[in-house]
Order: sequence, then C-alpha cells, then structure tokens
Amino acid sequence: MTGLSGISDLAGVAGAMPAHRSRRPAGRAARGAGLLVTACVLSVFEVEEADLSQPSRGRAQVALARQVAMYLHHVILARTLTDIAREFGRDRTTVAHACRLVEDRRDEPEFDTMIGGLETALQTGLAALPARPPSSRPLLPQRAEA
Repeated sequence: MTGLSGISDLAGVAGAMPAHRSRRPAGRAARGAGLLVTACVLSVFEVEEADLSQPSRGRAQVALARQVAMYLHHVILARTLTDIAREFGRDRTTVAHACRLVEDRRDEPEFDTMIGGLETALQTGLAALPARPPSSRPLLPQRAEA
C-alpha cells in the first residue's frame, strides 16, 4: 500500500457507516485504541512509528501522517488536544492546527476518501473489540500431563 491509494478499497464501505464520535475509551482501552489508530496511519502512509513523535517536522509525508494521526485521535477517539499533544510531543495549538489542515484538505476528493476509509476502518475495528478482556482462564485447553 502506498499513500492515498492504500485505503481506496475501503472507500465503498465509508458510506455504509455513520460518521460520529465514538465514546471516549478509558484506561487501557484508550491505549489500545490509540495504538490501533497509529497502526492504521503507519500502514497507509508507510512511515515508522518513531517518525511520528520526532521533535522536528521531518519529511512532508511524515508530517502529513502525524497530522492525520492527531486528527483521528481527536475525531475517532474523542481525545483532548492536550492529551494528543502530550502523546506526540507537540503543543496543543499544533494539534489544533493539524486538525484544521486535515479538515481543510477533506475538500479534495481523493484525500477525503482516504480519511473516510480510515475513519470507517477504525470505527469498525473499535466496535469489534470486546468491552473488557476475557476472563483470566487460558484460551487454549491445557494438555493433560502424562
């Protein structure tokens, strides 16, 4: 997958789900949801995780990936700008700027399709996760010892 074309298969699914904010995950669930958002962005933009939190702006592709990740953390996970800024090593106003830039670019059909596909994939993935972890029983049956 490369750049914008990597999410094109999800474009048809985007219209099937309502675009709404999900409930804010708490505790460990928030961490897992954040990792899911970050993993999707890393996959679509083909950048490394370390690139997203590097102190400098970096390459244009890295900067855009970071802006999209911050936007999705805010829109999909309903995280505050301050929380997102802390996670990405940025200022709250930088996160607000990133969200505005992504919103402005959504007027571009190809970019909007990519963001819509990411939103749909994340909403679907987050909805499929269990509300809480299964019991502490082992998932696989234990072998009887001879």
